[in-house]
Amino acid sequence: MSPTTPPESRPATGSAEGARGRPLHDGDRLSGPLPRPRSAQPVESVESVESVDDHEDLLPAPAHPWEAPLFAVCVGLTLFLNTGALYLLWAATGSPLWTLAPVSLLPAACWITRGLRYARHRAESVKVSPTQFPETHRLVVSLSEAMGLAEPPEAYISTGRYPRHTDASAHGLRRYLVLSHDVFQAGEQGHDPEALAFHVAHQIGHVAAGHTGYWNRVATIGAELLPGAGAALSRVREYTADNHAHAQLPGAAHSVRLLAGGRHLYRRVNMGEMAARARTDRGGSLLLYHLLSRRPSNTRRMAALRDRSRRGRVFL
Repeated sequence: MSPTTPPESRPATGSAEGARGRPLHDGDRLSGPLPRPRSAQPVESVESVESVDDHEDLLPAPAHPWEAPLFAVCVGLTLFLNTGALYLLWAATGSPLWTLAPVSLLPAACWITRGLRYARHRAESVKVSPTQFPETHRLVVSLSEAMGLAEPPEAYISTGRYPRHTDASAHGLRRYLVLSHDVFQAGEQGHDPEALAFHVAHQIGHVAAGHTGYWNRVATIGAELLPGAGAALSRVREYTADNHAHAQLPGAAHSVRLLAGGRHLYRRVNMGEMAARARTDRGGSLLLYHLLSRRPSNTRRMAALRDRSRRGRVFL
């Protein structure tokens, strides 16, 4: 069988139309092979496996410019809160044991919580494997190789209370992805492999950027106690993961519409109109919502994916 040529990708840039002037929200079915990724390794779609030339180089995805400063702030806040807790415990007890024991329990509690979360998915969720949803398993493996991971993360399909949210986490040396059933069905049953691939690439981007590490979590856990601090770092990391996904699949960024419209309606969502609302919608309650949310709003995320000259709004 002779290899097929992958279709031309459509950039997710500033208009609501693709490279050939077709609207991305007109309800067309986006079936067929995925666009060729910008990497040294092939990305396999749900439909087929495409080869990539050996001479192509890996393109590192840029982190959001606010990620490093916010990470440093969150680490500083965690150290400040821990130091304050140690001082108060020492003043109250005068005992080194009772001073150090409660603070040392924080990393242990974080380890146990992550372990129980991982155990829940191992016990309750469907695991993607070479014999169970093999096309999706090959997609995870090939995207992991394209992003430079030594080992691909495990992948699970969940039917939890957030049907459109995917996730990435880790426990010990094991990294894993959690794919929502809405995202998974859009790729497997909706004949839209681009949608599934982009969201998988986004979650693998979290792993590649080091967001799932245990010590990374422990170092910033204190900031989670302060409203807005940990949430800001989380929003920035979502933008960074989008950068990783866009670097691999620039023509599939429009699939972020799935988060707004769900698997039944997302093809009819006008991404350009939603992205424009990120600049026009204003209000005190809306600003407060943005500041406290752990994820960028759909409007701001779409705006960042369409206009690659901007990195995504974090605060105002």
